[in-house]
Amino acid sequence: MGGLLSQPFESILELGLTELIGKDEAVAQNQYSASVGVSLPQARTSGEILQVTLVSRGGDILEPDGVLLVLDADPDVDAADTALAEAARQTVIAQILVETTDWQADANGASATIFVQPAAFHALSTLYFVWFQELATGYNSAAGDDEYLEFNAWIRRDS
Repeated sequence: MGGLLSQPFESILELGLTELIGKDEAVAQNQYSASVGVSLPQARTSGEILQVTLVSRGGDILEPDGVLLVLDADPDVDAADTALAEAARQTVIAQILVETTDWQADANGASATIFVQPAAFHALSTLYFVWFQELATGYNSAAGDDEYLEFNAWIRRDS
């Protein structure tokens, strides 16, 4: 056999740090963040979400409990909405639970890494994410808080 071997594609990919709640977005208990889409590295990628890291920073350092929803279509949610549309609920791929005890914090911020049961997703160009705040203390509840919630995710690519 004298043929060339092809290099396999990268199977583990990082989606990149992405903002869920910005400094001017107030999100209180039992409210959603705005939805955010993250383009996958190759159109029509299928795979599994393996882990998610959340970062909380600015103002008061919050260590929130809540749920990170992963969807296969844009749920068209704005910051401080209190419900998802019925059609949006039908596009939920995974719910990643985050507890207050998952966070490690210091004076400059907090982070939580959640190793999830692999959450499969079908061939998509974009994954959508929404945070549901369960902590009684909300993000940017006072003027000048300038608080942020960001996330990064790692996926295993199948195609």
